Amino acid sequence: MGAHVGDERLTSIRMALDAARASWGGGAGTVTLATGLDYRPAEPVEVSVRKRGHRWDFGDGGRAVRLAGKPSGWLAAAERVVAEEGMNVNRAGVVFVPAVERPRRDLALLALRLGESSQAVFAELIDLAAE
Repeated sequence: MGAHVGDERLTSIRMALDAARASWGGGAGTVTLATGLDYRPAEPVEVSVRKRGHRWDFGDGGRAVRLAGKPSGWLAAAERVVAEEGMNVNRAGVVFVPAVERPRRDLALLALRLGESSQAVFAELIDLAAE
């Protein structure tokens, strides 16, 4: 991914997240963000973001695993992929990461990284299924 494309994706996510925060008026809320990534054609990678107080939860809703299927060994493979970026995956197949809001934390970048991890899980599971 070129820096320019990444910048465009990050800018788009940042704008959507800022708009959602403004609509929440500083309170709690939920938004689904387009990442500009695709699992495959016509299957966009989206990240669900939920804010409650100072806690944020980012997740893919299990979409990567659902689209790829659950080949034998899927959970261990997914855990390896997400660990590289400090993300998590649960037994239901949801790729996720919790965060606490702090100064200088780039939540838009975290959302993009979660999307990239979800996309990587999908690709790994497709490869695993082809073996």
